[in-house]
Amino acid sequence: MPTRDERRAAAAKNLALMRGAFAGDTAKTIENAKIYEDGEGRELELPEVEEGAVTTTSVTSDFAVKALHAAHGKVVLVDPCSFTRPGGAYEDGAFGPEQILCSESNLYPVLQGCKSAYHDANRGFASGQLFTDRALYLPDVTFTRDGEIRHADVLAIPEPNRARALENHRSEREIEVALGARIEALLRIAAASGAETLIVGAFGAGPQGFDAEVVIELFRAWIAAHPGAIGHITFAVPRAAFGAFDDAFGAFDDAFGEVREAAPQPTDVTADATAQDDEDEFDPNDLPEGVTFRS
Repeated sequence: MPTRDERRAAAAKNLALMRGAFAGDTAKTIENAKIYEDGEGRELELPEVEEGAVTTTSVTSDFAVKALHAAHGKVVLVDPCSFTRPGGAYEDGAFGPEQILCSESNLYPVLQGCKSAYHDANRGFASGQLFTDRALYLPDVTFTRDGEIRHADVLAIPEPNRARALENHRSEREIEVALGARIEALLRIAAASGAETLIVGAFGAGPQGFDAEVVIELFRAWIAAHPGAIGHITFAVPRAAFGAFDDAFGAFDDAFGEVREAAPQPTDVTADATAQDDEDEFDPNDLPEGVTFRS
């Protein structure tokens, strides 16, 4: 696994490329960005769907950016964003889901362009690290991988942090409500935006302290209640959550009574488990299997 200094250098290189080659794309995305205020996303009307429509699901242990290049139709990709700092500590070499998205796209300069309207305005509303449902919708973010350019919409919305919220004396009930509201908001925003494929991680599970089964049940219940509102959902999850998500949304999905082709099991790899001291980073054991950080 690259060192923090190596990641910092890679971030600088990617940022220079994005600011040079994709400045026009970045400006257009910033101009068309939309903020959903706290609670607004949960009230959005869902699109009408044909009778008998279903939502199919799949699970991968790849990073979300790799899953994007295999996705079809209009894609919305969830960025579990830093609430007050664009890109988290991306330029400083942090390594987490948001930084991985920034590493292969112009997402970071786009987020920087939205700092005043979104991140700065969020200050003072951390709610004991539960944050709020205030979300930033970014159309046509430019992703590059192995010479291929792909555009996708990005929904930046923060994960509530159960572990930190408990330290801040928030009740279990308050924490549970926050997670349910956040997942409801992200799914409704994606559906109302016309997502044909949604790519989302193990939202809230892992470093944020929620049990994977709790997260799974919230997604499962919403999909069952609104079949076809989103055509397909890909869960791009870390290895620690892969088994639980694959059981729920991979080979067999009780919500739809369908049997699908089993997702490949991740192979074991040895990762550099050097501890990180930045709050925007997470343990390498929570990273997807079989992949390495791209510089």
